[in-house]
Amino acid sequence: MNTPAPLTQWLLWAWLSGLTLLAAALAETGQLSQHWLAPLVLGFAWLKGWVVIERYMGLRHAPHWLRASVHGWLLLVTGVLLLSFR
Repeated sequence: MNTPAPLTQWLLWAWLSGLTLLAAALAETGQLSQHWLAPLVLGFAWLKGWVVIERYMGLRHAPHWLRASVHGWLLLVTGVLLLSFR
């Protein structure tokens, strides 16, 4: 299994942490309405999940059925959560 290089791992971690902090800051400031905040934060969560699946779980080179099932699960969960805010 190929793991990212240490610098790449650090940069990915910093990027994921930055998205988390940005989502928290947007939620705390209240500058966005609830109508826009939930989809934006769930979009961040989906993007972070995608990065974790591809980079940290090592599914970039996995069989297509496995990648599709894990990505499908992530899409299903974020979609259901998004619908729950409507």
